[in-house]
Amino acid sequence: MKYNRIIFRYFFEIIVIIFSVSISFYIQDLLNQKDKKELKNKGLQGVILELKKDQNSFGWSDYYNNRRLNYIDSLFDLSFPFKPEYVSGVWGDNTLIENNKYFDALVSTGAIEFIQNTELQSELSNYYNTEYSLINLTMKSDNRSYIMFSEQIVNYQLDSIKYGSAGVVTKHYFNQSDIKQIRRDKKLKSICLDWTMTIKHENERIAQSKKTIQNLIKLISEELKI
Repeated sequence: MKYNRIIFRYFFEIIVIIFSVSISFYIQDLLNQKDKKELKNKGLQGVILELKKDQNSFGWSDYYNNRRLNYIDSLFDLSFPFKPEYVSGVWGDNTLIENNKYFDALVSTGAIEFIQNTELQSELSNYYNTEYSLINLTMKSDNRSYIMFSEQIVNYQLDSIKYGSAGVVTKHYFNQSDIKQIRRDKKLKSICLDWTMTIKHENERIAQSKKTIQNLIKLISEELKI
């Protein structure tokens, strides 16, 4: 009987230990899930802030790109009297400022797996991994056109520069005898026509991303209410 009581006592103690360990793991798992959910929510709130930054940036890109397209048309249309901004307004490129810190944090911490809406997961991945890359590619092409334009335009004599402030185009004043040659420069025109296609392509991709941003903000707002 004594031997049986000892066995029972040890067996009971083992059961208690196993149960305690299991409970500890279970509680820790619940805490981890709670932490990940909090990380997810804070991360998504940050993503909304960064998406709104992208909205502002893309809004400026729309204005800037459309202005460049108008100046390219005016530069080579001899029916328009020449203005310095026709060159100055074209002479620049566009750069993608990536606002993806919070999305990267969602991925690196694993909190993105706690997003319940699979459409939201997919759209986030598509926006930051695909649409960002496509815009970046067109902006690199934009930069190449800018370099080619610069290499050609410096063949002409620049007399002076009047630097603009915020929202005001810097004006480059070329030698009067060179202006007609600039407007008839076939190589320069060819560069600008190709550049026009790049800028329009860039605008199309930005327009698509602006639609994606609106959808993402809607989906994130719904996820945060869960």
